[in-house]
Amino acid sequence: MSFECPAAPPGAGSFQVHTTTLAKGRALFRFHRTIPNYPASSFNPNAGKHIDIPEEGSRFNPFPGPFSVNIPTLYAADTFVAAALESVFHDVEHVPSPTYLESQFSAWTYSRLRTKRKLVVFKLVNPRLRSIAVPGRDSSITESELVHTLAAEYPHTRSWARYLHSTLSTIDGLGWRPRLGGSGTAYVFFGDRCDGELEIESPGISIAGGSGLAKIRAVARDAGIVLIEP
Repeated sequence: MSFECPAAPPGAGSFQVHTTTLAKGRALFRFHRTIPNYPASSFNPNAGKHIDIPEEGSRFNPFPGPFSVNIPTLYAADTFVAAALESVFHDVEHVPSPTYLESQFSAWTYSRLRTKRKLVVFKLVNPRLRSIAVPGRDSSITESELVHTLAAEYPHTRSWARYLHSTLSTIDGLGWRPRLGGSGTAYVFFGDRCDGELEIESPGISIAGGSGLAKIRAVARDAGIVLIEP
């Protein structure tokens, strides 16, 4: 796959894009590892991680910023389903009847957040991406190239996140449709622009039992993921 990222221009706003606004008070869901003393509204500082090493991060982090080694990031989604598919089931392969070890649920907690102000995001969907050129080819960057790639391509997708962060100075993050389908939109927020602008509405809920387990099993069932015991 070839989708070289343009070099970020010295100034922002070199092209026009259509952005989306998340209203103040918008509910978001965030899955995070079950770590003591780790508030759900915390941004990952991405300390010591490198943009060019696929294993050191996720699809859109880490990447360096103009005034920091790496931009802090936080992943969330506007539905429980989208949040689960892009975190708990992030590495599930797009194959018939993929399997997932149910015992891995013990590592995960989810929380409900709310925006403290309106947040502006750029959605990585084809109608919005059409205005963004790729060096050396006639066609624009596409949704599939940014969202449906393997982990080996993460250095490229992170480079695009860095380019969009640098070029679109008014956005607080990026949004996209979950790779495995389902309803809702997933987001990555940039900590240098909106750290402190997400508040915790509910305490962390484990998905290893009770209502959390029932909800995550329903997501797996609807996504065609087969839960197995070790």
